Amino acid sequence: MIASQPKFPWLYLFLAYGLAWLFWIPAALTRQNYQQSPLLLALMFLGTFGPGIAGMVLTYHEQGTAGWKDYWQRVFDFRRISLKWYVLILLLYLVLQLIAVAITKWLGGNPPDFAFVKEYLSAPVGILAVVILYLLQAGLEELGWRGYMLDRLQQFWEPLPASLILGVAHTVWHLPTFWIVGTNQSTWISGIEPLAFIGFVVAGSIYSTWCYNDNQRSILATTLLHAVGNLAAAIFAMTGSGKHIFTILLSLSAAIIAINWMVESRKHKQPAPI
Repeated sequence: MIASQPKFPWLYLFLAYGLAWLFWIPAALTRQNYQQSPLLLALMFLGTFGPGIAGMVLTYHEQGTAGWKDYWQRVFDFRRISLKWYVLILLLYLVLQLIAVAITKWLGGNPPDFAFVKEYLSAPVGILAVVILYLLQAGLEELGWRGYMLDRLQQFWEPLPASLILGVAHTVWHLPTFWIVGTNQSTWISGIEPLAFIGFVVAGSIYSTWCYNDNQRSILATTLLHAVGNLAAAIFAMTGSGKHIFTILLSLSAAIIAINWMVESRKHKQPAPI
């Protein structure tokens, strides 16, 4: 249910970036730890609305009531998601994190201290609040990145190039957060870390495209996958070599998905036997 005349989503990117950076750039300029300031926390949270607002506004503008209805069905209809994918969503990132921990220990590195888990196990209500917050954050992003932009890109390109373009665009969206004290991105700013971050986000984009296409364009599926991935990263909080090992594992597994797409694409393009 997309406009018949495909257009590259430049307007979406302008809105997604602009609505986020409007809040994040001032937060970065303060050079204060955003976690220690209610005002900066609010700015960080408001910035996450950018992709979602852009996706919602443009969906309604371009597709009207019918497209709007389809959009929200894809956000809330859990029946679009297969049982296989509920398992994958729950375990995919967690298993990769556990493998990364095992390899890190085998190589003599330091395992994670699970400070995140220890902090919230003592407050069950806090666990619920954190889960809701992670779901909300992921949802606000997925309403735009997969809910709007991915469909437009796949009108031009097959899943792999569409995923790569979206992954790079998503990486650039994070740009101001690299200079906001206290963010995860601020730990990826030295040496080759920015390149590793690009690999991390682009690999995640391939996973999300796979999830989205395999579940009838379900925005809910990619929201759950995104939230579990972010939660797994917070739970394990891999640093140093462990963080890079996880990124390598994520990238290698994404490469396997990409190779499978290319093989399937070649099969479909082969002429039928006479």
